[in-house]
Amino acid sequence: MAATLRQGFNNGSLQATFEQADARLTNTTVMGYPGPDSYSIIPEAPRLIGDIVGTYRKLPFKLEAKAEFEYVGRKVVGNGCNENSYLSGTDPNALFEYCTGVPNKEFRLAVNRPFLDGRFNAGVNMMIATGFTGQTTENFGAAGSYAPGAVGVNPTTLLVPANPVNEVVGVRIPSYASVTLTYRFGTSVTP
Repeated sequence: MAATLRQGFNNGSLQATFEQADARLTNTTVMGYPGPDSYSIIPEAPRLIGDIVGTYRKLPFKLEAKAEFEYVGRKVVGNGCNENSYLSGTDPNALFEYCTGVPNKEFRLAVNRPFLDGRFNAGVNMMIATGFTGQTTENFGAAGSYAPGAVGVNPTTLLVPANPVNEVVGVRIPSYASVTLTYRFGTSVTP
């Protein structure tokens, strides 16, 4: 489901976008365990994205500005992250529970100043961000790898699978600022 609202003004515009997606499996039985919702959510598919963009072209000193705020909500990235309930033995189906990533927030701002009838532009761009990109699950002890005394499926034996539990991983989204200089060859772009 997606919705977009746009309003134009004499010297700018404002646009808001909302998107919500979901995807589920109809058969939720995995390895004989039906579980409440085990594996029914397809990882990465359900997500909420909200975006607001505003532009204004007639600021003092002939400056033009664009600001944007984007929010990507918490999403399911896999299964198998409930380590405590599984390893304590209180819930043998805990590894079927969902792993959820963190929400991302990004604020972008761009200020531009045209010169020479629009042929040359100088600008400053910045982004302030929180969250992680490429969020997924990773198992740091691959299935079939064994380690003496490791905590795993059967902690009472000496050789057990090293780590049956997944962890959510991702790459931190960095904040930045930059300066851009643009020159257009040819005729002026300003009427």
